[in-house]
Amino acid sequence: MSIVKIPKKLRDILDTLRSGQIEIGLEQLEQIKGFEPQKAIVHAEINYFNSNYESAMTNDENGLPFNEQWYAGNVLSEHFSAYTNTALMTGSILRAETFYSNFLTEKEKLNLPEHQIRTYRFQIERHLAKLKGENDLSISRKPLKIVKDGKSTAEFIAQLKQYRPKLTFDSEKGAEYLLHFMLESGNTDESLAYYEKFAAKIFLDDIHINAARLFYLTGQIDNAKQAILRFAKNWYPVEHIQISPMGLFDYDDLLPLLTKEFKQEILNIPKGK
Repeated sequence: MSIVKIPKKLRDILDTLRSGQIEIGLEQLEQIKGFEPQKAIVHAEINYFNSNYESAMTNDENGLPFNEQWYAGNVLSEHFSAYTNTALMTGSILRAETFYSNFLTEKEKLNLPEHQIRTYRFQIERHLAKLKGENDLSISRKPLKIVKDGKSTAEFIAQLKQYRPKLTFDSEKGAEYLLHFMLESGNTDESLAYYEKFAAKIFLDDIHINAARLFYLTGQIDNAKQAILRFAKNWYPVEHIQISPMGLFDYDDLLPLLTKEFKQEILNIPKGK
């Protein structure tokens, strides 16, 4: 199975969908002949964010087995996360177990490199384990913790001077560098205040995501949602067929924030610019 090139007409439609014009984009997508696996992935993403869970799972079951038709591996991993979490939420455990088992069986029949088969086995084994209730798996992001006595601001400034001497603590580039560390090991309240100071100018995904996770932990729900929206607006696809930030489903601790209404808000804002 080889990579399928996406023609400009279809790329333009996917751009329309990413811009938040979902109804218009879907109408245009229906006029495109072929590209059924790619269209299934697009429909899955829209259905996950619209909380149409049955349809989303069906779309993924139809599209993901053809993942060798596109380059980016994160399409598969992110959709697996959404699929597994949806199966757990809707009680569709047997259905998901059957899909994963069949997926791996079919991949093992192909003449694929051994390292690729090992990767599939690794992913499937862990998703099957999650379906059985196991936690602390490598497919899930490790939860963050509220830190009261972490590294001090002075220590972070010293770190910046040592490793990024051209940056300053009061610059957005300095903040982008330091927040990677501060949100995990610094005092949580101080780190979130520092994030808020530069949030509008930060473009790195993981900073907004980790800020959202900490805001949620500290009960600052509105701030957590704002951080997610900043992430979504700055998000950019790796693959043409990605029209929504499916990586959000990798974070189990953010799932309570992803209500039907909030997911629809994310779906309908302009993204991928």
